[in-house]
Amino acid sequence: MQPKVLAATLLLALPCSAHAVRIDYSAELGLLYSDNITLSATDPVSESVLIPRLNFEISEEGSTVQAQVSGTLEYRDYLGNEFGNEFRGTLDGIVNWVLVPERLDWDFADNLGLYPVSLRAPDVPENLQQTNVFSTGPKLRFRISPTVQGQAELRYVDSRAEETEAFDSQRLVGALRASYELGPTRRISANLVAQDVDFKEDLLANDFKGYSVFAGYVENLSQIDLDIALGYTHLNFDRGDNASGPLVRFGVDWRATDRSTFSFDAAWEYTDAASSLADGGGVDFDSDLGGVGIIGTEAITPDVYQEKRIEGGYHFVSTRLNVDALVRYATYRYEELTGLPSNRDETGVGFNMGYLLRPRLTLGVVAEANYRDFTVTDTNERDYRFGTYLAQQMGPHWSWRVDLTRYERRADGDIESFDENSAYLRFVYTR
Repeated sequence: MQPKVLAATLLLALPCSAHAVRIDYSAELGLLYSDNITLSATDPVSESVLIPRLNFEISEEGSTVQAQVSGTLEYRDYLGNEFGNEFRGTLDGIVNWVLVPERLDWDFADNLGLYPVSLRAPDVPENLQQTNVFSTGPKLRFRISPTVQGQAELRYVDSRAEETEAFDSQRLVGALRASYELGPTRRISANLVAQDVDFKEDLLANDFKGYSVFAGYVENLSQIDLDIALGYTHLNFDRGDNASGPLVRFGVDWRATDRSTFSFDAAWEYTDAASSLADGGGVDFDSDLGGVGIIGTEAITPDVYQEKRIEGGYHFVSTRLNVDALVRYATYRYEELTGLPSNRDETGVGFNMGYLLRPRLTLGVVAEANYRDFTVTDTNERDYRFGTYLAQQMGPHWSWRVDLTRYERRADGDIESFDENSAYLRFVYTR
């Protein structure tokens, strides 16, 4: 089954009446011009691309079904025929079907994304692939004692990639959880999670079983949300090796004022690409500078790795000024290396500021910098993307936006450097 077919099954799984579903969407028609569409170091080619694009959000909050599904579908028509025309799409959704109220639910989840075949090559069509991670299974809630709530979960997970066959896998994930309410805003939990991963290509990947045990603490206050997990993970590989290490997750959102929100997240754990994609990971700061610009940064491999990551964010909104900023640092150390070694250190910053010049006219600036150091091969790349945009809301439904962007890659080793200048004009209808 192809990734796009798997994504469609999520929507087909909605067992609800049409009148209960809320659908919001925006339709765009954009024209992109690039003076180096191939992102080449030595032979830049100018090209214009016509980009029809559809963004959608589907939500349902009924007593039987709760759903949140969002996605993007676009078609790229390369007017100079430098590349073949293509579809690109993303989808992130979860559907919860209540079979027995407060007892038994059935979940469907899907994550369809766009990721590089090789992290070392530029993000041009021949180096991009659609990936899909689909999961489904029951969730049973039961009472252990008058104060302790139990929960048992079982998930079937199917992971696919268009080009990287070694990534394709099926897995079963089971979990037992117990939670205790310390008060109306605080909760502690004990969790045991086990998974059995079977890769389609046994010669390219090493099947494994994983076990994690951890304690959780969640607190939700008027200004602060806190989520902490502390535990341990053990992995058994079918070829005889094993690995163990700590499981640490920390997240806090602080609404300092009505206008300002600070966030901080950290993790130290074993994971793999399929698990990261299912959790919404592998995507950096989204500058929205050119169509489906959310091209993930995850290495699409079957290999398990230990991730150490910290990131901080800031969001400010006022009558005339909006600001988003992100800073992140992460290291990835793989237990096995399939293909080119992917052990790496990554550092990234992102900044997006929009200022309302007139009631419906916004001027903005965007800047990103990402540094990636491949530690095994001693090669690195430094990506810089910066630009400005002007956007106008022409009425309740219609708007336009134009972006001027500069993209630079400075690299060494087997990675090429290049420069690109682009302009992107789009007209948008929003319902």
